[in-house]
Parts: sequence; C-alpha cells; structure tokens
Amino acid sequence: MYPNSNAVRTEIRGLELVVEGSNLVLSAGGSDLIPPIRLTTEEAERLRLEMAKAQLWEWNQLEELKSRAVLRYRRYLASWLVMCLAAFSAYIGYPSYYLSVFLCLLAIFLWWRAGYAEQQADRDAQAERSAFLPTWNYLRQRLEESEITPPAGTPPPEETS
Repeated sequence: MYPNSNAVRTEIRGLELVVEGSNLVLSAGGSDLIPPIRLTTEEAERLRLEMAKAQLWEWNQLEELKSRAVLRYRRYLASWLVMCLAAFSAYIGYPSYYLSVFLCLLAIFLWWRAGYAEQQADRDAQAERSAFLPTWNYLRQRLEESEITPPAGTPPPEETS
C-alpha cells in the first residue's frame, strides 16, 4: 500500500474500498477484485476526506436518531393519554366539566411542548451542521480523540478560505 492510502471496510464481509495514491481499488483478502480506477488528485483527496468522515462516530448516529424518535413518540403518547383521561373524566363528571377542560388544556400543552422540543432539537442540529467545516484538521483532531490514527503520510488538502 502507498503511504497516503486510506481504506474503509464495507458491510460485506471481506471487502475493502481503498484509495491508494490517486487510484480507487476494491479488494478482498489483499487481492484486487477489479482493476484500479484512476482518479484525479482533487477527486482522490475528496474521497479520502469522505472515507475519513465515514469512520467517525458523528456520521454514524443511527442509535441516537432512534432514541430521539422514541423520546418524541413518548412525549406525544403522554399527550394522547391525558386527552383520553380528559374524555373519561368528562364521562364520569357530567355535568361538571372543570376537570376535563383542565385535562384537555394540559394535553394541548403537552402536545405543543413535544413539538417545540422536536423543533428545537432540529434547529440545534442544523446550526451544528452549518457550522461544521470539513477539513483535515478537524478530522485529525476527532481521530486522535477516538484513538484512531489517520494513515501515515496523508497530506492535507489545500485549505480554501
């Protein structure tokens, strides 16, 4: 392998996607499966950056998305349960509807709060994504934090400001 090569293992057992110099190689068990694909220097650097991003935990957050969805559904379920309780209290408390009106207002508040919390989380995530600048310095810092070292001799792409 070249000193500035970058490899990513795929979900298919034994297959690796490797960028060696400016060649893209699909290999299995150390042997090439297809002839190397020649890339321009700019394409190779961009592909290296994308492959490095794929190895960071921030880009693979399916569990976090799942837990956020569960929390969202739990909040909406709480609102529906309070609304059902309001309907039941209206049935039991006829002709006095004070408790049912209070529970309806509480259900509306819980529904609004769930939507507001979801929108706030989306705004925060969007602000974080828009503030992110994909540079090698950030990737190296994140890889050092997670104790994964980038390939030796990988030159950073030219900074454009």
